[in-house]
Amino acid sequence: MCKIRTIIFSTVTYFLFTITTSAQDSVAIAVQQPLSIGLHVGYSANSPAGGAKKGLNHMISTFEGTGSDNFKVKGNLPYQFSPVVGLFADYNYNRKIAFSTGINFTMRGYTLEIEGVDRDPEYQFDQFANYTEKYKLHTIEVPISIQYKPSSFLSLGAGLQIGSGLAHTSKTTTTIDQRVEINGETNEEYPEKKTTVENNLNEEVLSPYFGYFASAGYFLSKRIELKLSLLKSGNYAETTYGKLSDTSLVVSVRFGLLSL
Repeated sequence: MCKIRTIIFSTVTYFLFTITTSAQDSVAIAVQQPLSIGLHVGYSANSPAGGAKKGLNHMISTFEGTGSDNFKVKGNLPYQFSPVVGLFADYNYNRKIAFSTGINFTMRGYTLEIEGVDRDPEYQFDQFANYTEKYKLHTIEVPISIQYKPSSFLSLGAGLQIGSGLAHTSKTTTTIDQRVEINGETNEEYPEKKTTVENNLNEEVLSPYFGYFASAGYFLSKRIELKLSLLKSGNYAETTYGKLSDTSLVVSVRFGLLSL
């Protein structure tokens, strides 16, 4: 009887030791390389916000209000697309939670488009004018976020960021295109005219500025993640239309380069 108890006790001890060792090995694997560093590249679609957006919309309304039956004016604030490139560092607290930071280089600003058409129905002498105003500012941004991984291939995140504009890159470019059509065709006597003017606006940059964002990621592989982020930035420039902020949709790919 004593011998049987000894065998049972030895067997239970062995299994407990095996399970404990396996659990310790799993934890060790999880925290063996908690830090990952990599490259972040993508593209953002920016839409202006803040007081500047109200000023831009007021300008569009003013121009459109000058239209008539034969003179049509239409304004638009299209998305401004900008590349995003940077480095990131992720600290894996455990298999589900990670803390992330990094540094990103991108551009912010707005694009204003106004199109005017003056038609002459009697002589078919039509005049077209396109006014485009683009403001661009190169920025450096540092995001800080917490990431939750509900599965091995999905991640959800939220965080804050601080940014700073590079004053010497603050620039507004104005382009005016004018052309004439007679009976629906261009005429050599009235060649198309294009005028472009650039203005540097160093005094308009507001730094630092802050923002917040939410993100969702899908791991294509262990080291490659496709990421979609929605970002709301604070005021980063003082323009003639008011203080400028924006809302951005960013599509990017993160490449893990180094694990520590």
